[in-house]
Amino acid sequence: MRLMRTIRVVIALAGAAIATDAQGQIQITEQLAITGTVESVAGGRVVVRDEAGVRHEVLVQRTGERGVTLRTNQLLAFPADVRVTGAIDVAKIEPGQIVRVQTRLNSRGAATGEVATLTVVDAASAEIGVAWDAEAPRTVKDAVACTVTAPVPRASRKRLTLELPAGTPFKTKTPVALTLAADARAELSSRDLGHAEPGARIVQLDAAKLDTGDLVATTLVIENQGASAVRDRGDAALENTYRGLSAEPPKEPRLVRSRHFAFLTDVSDREWAVIRDKLERMVANLERYFGRKGTGVVEGFIVRDLAAWPEGVLQEAAGVEKIRRGEGVCFNATLGPQRRATLYSCDSHGVIQHECVHGFCHLTFGSTGPTWLAEGVAELGNYWRDGDTSVEIDPGVMAYIRTATPKRRLFEIAVPGREPAGTWQDYAWRWALCHLLANNPNYADRFRPLAVALMEDKPGASFEATYGPVARELSFEYDQFLETMGTGARVDLAAWPWKAKFRPLAAGAAAKATVKAAAGWQATGILVDQQTRYDIEARGTWQLAPAAAPGSADGDRDGHGRLVAAIFHDFTLTPAIPLGTKATLTPPVSGQLFLRCADDWTQLADNEGEIAVTVQRE
Repeated sequence: MRLMRTIRVVIALAGAAIATDAQGQIQITEQLAITGTVESVAGGRVVVRDEAGVRHEVLVQRTGERGVTLRTNQLLAFPADVRVTGAIDVAKIEPGQIVRVQTRLNSRGAATGEVATLTVVDAASAEIGVAWDAEAPRTVKDAVACTVTAPVPRASRKRLTLELPAGTPFKTKTPVALTLAADARAELSSRDLGHAEPGARIVQLDAAKLDTGDLVATTLVIENQGASAVRDRGDAALENTYRGLSAEPPKEPRLVRSRHFAFLTDVSDREWAVIRDKLERMVANLERYFGRKGTGVVEGFIVRDLAAWPEGVLQEAAGVEKIRRGEGVCFNATLGPQRRATLYSCDSHGVIQHECVHGFCHLTFGSTGPTWLAEGVAELGNYWRDGDTSVEIDPGVMAYIRTATPKRRLFEIAVPGREPAGTWQDYAWRWALCHLLANNPNYADRFRPLAVALMEDKPGASFEATYGPVARELSFEYDQFLETMGTGARVDLAAWPWKAKFRPLAAGAAAKATVKAAAGWQATGILVDQQTRYDIEARGTWQLAPAAAPGSADGDRDGHGRLVAAIFHDFTLTPAIPLGTKATLTPPVSGQLFLRCADDWTQLADNEGEIAVTVQRE
């Protein structure tokens, strides 16, 4: 069905929603209904292979996100109804998950009978408690049918324990011990796209085709086929862990502590537990990365509602103004050998983490270094995830970096010394530079000691002295990173092979190369001459996703998985040149021959396999 319905693009940046003018309007040209199989899921994008074998990349606005980033780099608010279902191995239910069961309980929470089915549900939307089918039991002899929704502290194939917080509905915290039937079944009922597995069946996918070329989901129903474990991640896992704590804000601010932090706050006990764990994990990451144990305690204030705070408690007017604007600041001070870091922050987790990185660095190293490093490292700490170096930042920030013209150059970002922190746009560029330096193996081994030296104010330490000898190389890779950036991108997989050796081919001579699917541009070791013919043959198969069928270097009908070439000359790379299993290449310029598997730069990490390539000069 063809449509020409116009929708308004909403760009949500730094907490502000801004509707674009008429030039920013987008049209829905077609409504599609698709069934098929999930090939991969990365961030807010799912790759689907339909019943006819056609590959579709579908954007999905996830819960808590402000929109999806289009090919035009606009941020479009387009909420989707997502449902993920499927069987789960009962033995793989994990502590902390939220489970819903039907059982019979007496007045003390003791269960009778066996449980035949149970459902794992999302922490964010779960209503913890007991729903009685009839009047609640009054004695221990009565057992009334009910539905219990609660977190799991312990689980096995035969027994399952749920823990009800005090007052839901019993006076004290109540563990509900359940006996599982021998053939007990567990199911998933989730709205988290991250729970969808490669190979899952698309039960329903209603999507809008935009005139930008993007396909955006409106309804997505997925059924996982395997009986695997369902693991919650990030905030969802912490929410599950601390479901037993109160979500009610206290009547007045109180003191909370952890190993590296001490705050007055009016957030709830549950919220503080989540913030505390995120902060302590962040400190562990910083300690591990910098090889230095944190010293001192970051103190201060985390404010949910300024009206709840007694007059005179918050004494720093600048800090109060930051909180009022939904921001934060860490006041760092030094008196002789004594260092102090004082936080004033709203209750946004990202703001708290960012400012607490400043506090950690000041207490541990004596300063936060020049502004570009201080704010860049703080943003790294904000977005840091254990064991995951892929790009995943605020969609509005992503849209800004990708659309900004001109892009900030390296010398505009890495300015020596302290300068005003600037706007969130300035933070975005500093994050981009620090992310590249920290994760690209060509520069990471220099970044860590440089950062420490700058924060310790070592004489002679500077960005120019460290990276000046490789300035052209770094500038080239920085430009490539900005050009290919997206959620899921890995700079380590795209690192340029500067140490590769190249040689020309004599007439009639041939050379071989191996090209991996899970990597960016790869050196062949061959110097090619302009307007000279080279016969290329590729053998083998690779996969673009765990659930995708192996494919040849020809790729699919849209070119995904095709072998492509580019020529590198004087720090300039030609556009990609399509090849395939057999092709004749006539280079537009002389230079170094590079090859890669044509896949989205944000989806390289889950690729598998490699192809053997022979290049022969005519």
